[in-house]
Amino acid sequence: MFQTDGIEGKNTDNEGVEKGPIDRELRKTIIVATIIAVLVICSLGYVIHLNGDSIDITDTEVRIVVSGSMDGEPRDYPIRTIPTGSMVVIHKVDGADFYSSLKVGDVLTFDYTHPVSKENMVVTHRIIDISEKNGVYTYTLKGDSIADDPTNGSVQVVTSDSGDVIGKVVGVSHWLGESVIFLSTWTGKLCLIVIPCILIIIYEVGNIVRALRMKDEIDQEGD
Repeated sequence: MFQTDGIEGKNTDNEGVEKGPIDRELRKTIIVATIIAVLVICSLGYVIHLNGDSIDITDTEVRIVVSGSMDGEPRDYPIRTIPTGSMVVIHKVDGADFYSSLKVGDVLTFDYTHPVSKENMVVTHRIIDISEKNGVYTYTLKGDSIADDPTNGSVQVVTSDSGDVIGKVVGVSHWLGESVIFLSTWTGKLCLIVIPCILIIIYEVGNIVRALRMKDEIDQEGD
């Protein structure tokens, strides 16, 4: 009877050793899943905020602003400023109501042909004046940094019937834009390859160390 009780006690200890790693892995899985869920929710919230607090992305596009013409003093408008290298979220033209809803201070992205060089370019500038005649709206636009310079009178003019307006800027993210620019470089592309490989190696080394410790615990229990 005494020997039988000793064997049963030993089996109980072994079961404890076997369940311990499983419990740890379960806790780890729950923690990782929770972190991923929080990151996904925060990312979605940030994207919705950039999209003008809208979940509709059917008429939305993103661009990177590469010039400094909008990198001026912050204005008291929803789009305060656009630092060089920022990602901008644009609501594209979606009907006649789009033009009538625009107001001074809004930022438009539009196709533009330089009057001197005749170069075709895409420009993102702020509306400084609006006029309307016979249902056609005329928008005068100027970059913030240009407006900060009283000696620079450069402006652009587009109309609602020209077809040049691409859309209205509703969100700006400087760090996302800089991240995209960095990842487009050779250094950024290398980081996309090297960093995940390092993380995988660290994870696998951790698994090996845990497996060896588990084996030692089982061997010690067997002794």
